[in-house]
Amino acid sequence: MTPERDIAFVTDRHGGLLKALAEVFPFSSHSFCLMHLKTNLKTYLSVKSHESKEYLLTLFSRCAYAPTIELFIELFEEFKGFCGRSVEKFLEDLPNECWCNAYFQGKRYGEMCTNVAKSFNSWIRDERHLFSTSLVDAIRVKLMEQFSRRRKVGNKWNHIVCPFAEKKLEEAFNDTKAWLVKKCSDDIYEIQLDHSWEIDSFPCKHGFCAIKRSGKDLNCFLDDYYRVSSYCDSYSHSVYLVPSMWKPNVVVDDDVVLPPLCKRPAGRPRTERIPSKGEIKRIRYSRCGKMGTYNRKTCKETLL
Repeated sequence: MTPERDIAFVTDRHGGLLKALAEVFPFSSHSFCLMHLKTNLKTYLSVKSHESKEYLLTLFSRCAYAPTIELFIELFEEFKGFCGRSVEKFLEDLPNECWCNAYFQGKRYGEMCTNVAKSFNSWIRDERHLFSTSLVDAIRVKLMEQFSRRRKVGNKWNHIVCPFAEKKLEEAFNDTKAWLVKKCSDDIYEIQLDHSWEIDSFPCKHGFCAIKRSGKDLNCFLDDYYRVSSYCDSYSHSVYLVPSMWKPNVVVDDDVVLPPLCKRPAGRPRTERIPSKGEIKRIRYSRCGKMGTYNRKTCKETLL
């Protein structure tokens, strides 16, 4: 398996980007952003009540996150039972491997949305007004500093797995303290409790409990993604500065590339990004301290 096959892309189904990814990474795994799918799905739902629409959207998310094919089929049949022909046509254009966790051919590591793109846009918020050449160089400088900073942090870690993976292991350990483990053979154990599956290339709670009971090293059963060595390898290379190019003293007018002629629109330039279609902005309110879409006057939360 080539390293390219381990690369997974999440996009919002824009045609130009899909074509570019297929040309540059022909063997990579690709999926659609779940948030954008749910936003587009709202326009096809024929139900009137808000509660019914939210239930179907929640059921659609459960289908996407279903860890097994059997559970996906069960949930998907229930979902289609509430939907009309328009939704079925919408679903016909969605290959299962592009939006279902159970059919996905790559490794998701918990990512089913394009949040990384929004984080990047926020990361370069102060540089977005620059010309293209200056913007590219500003991004290079930010990456250079980020690589250096994370390389320094990673070299200080003395553990086998990264801190966020250790936190997940600790949570799994606390959840399985009261589980009953029955040994069948050297490598087979029976866990008498609720169902659990391996998700995000991380051992499921049943597997964690059996490995702990067997006395084997749990780190040997973790994906390389969670190891400190992989983190350090990701930032082992430096992003170097780009030396200034030689510029002649005399510049011919034809050699100067000027920005396109355009009229500046009225008003102040926009500093915040344009929300995606159907996106709801959630903010934290000072009255109750909770996240929501209501305002201070309509807040009905009980104050403690």
